[in-house]
Amino acid sequence: MPIILTVEDDVDLAQLNARLLERQGYEVVIAHNAAEARTLFHEVKPDLLVLDIQLPDGDGLLLCEEFRRDTDSPMLFLTGMTETEDKVTGLEAGGDYYLTKPYDKSEFLAVIQRLIKKEEHTRKRIAGNSVIVKGSLTLNLDEKKAYINECDAGLTLKEFAILALMVKNEGKEVTYEYLYENVWGATMNNNPTALRKQVSRMRKKIDENNAKDFAIFNEHGIGYTFIEM
Repeated sequence: MPIILTVEDDVDLAQLNARLLERQGYEVVIAHNAAEARTLFHEVKPDLLVLDIQLPDGDGLLLCEEFRRDTDSPMLFLTGMTETEDKVTGLEAGGDYYLTKPYDKSEFLAVIQRLIKKEEHTRKRIAGNSVIVKGSLTLNLDEKKAYINECDAGLTLKEFAILALMVKNEGKEVTYEYLYENVWGATMNNNPTALRKQVSRMRKKIDENNAKDFAIFNEHGIGYTFIEM
């Protein structure tokens, strides 16, 4: 049963959405502010998050960016902010979809279902059965974990998938489009922002800047190349 964390300061709306989702078979936990959201996020490890942007003690966009460092779970924004620029900002923060209040309840449920199915397909697509060692970097394709000097780098599933594709194509330039299509299972539509942010977080976690036996080179606007040195 997928677990959904909904972060909404409007108590009535939060309860309404929870009832709608529970009738569809989802388990729902509710946070009414950013502080509660942080606590529940680490306790329940949700499969999907529904985030309001304007919270009494914080910003849903910053909350999204914070959570995105630790999870690939889909994030849906529900907000009264209607400007196109606001929507773009939400997606660039790591959100997967954006609904403006008031929204159609049928559309809300359809979006939730689509996001969860898409993530399930991504998890099935990212599979392997071996270990790859490149200097101080080890990839365990069964566990879907990356280790630096035998220490878990703490990569999310998407971060691991991106790195694995680079390593498997060592010495070859892997384009943005190829990475996005194989990890997200969708076309990139000329907007590599989400991919770039995932790669940036991944490179920091594997401490690539201080690595002496491997490197990732970026051809701006084209793609990435992994090299063992």
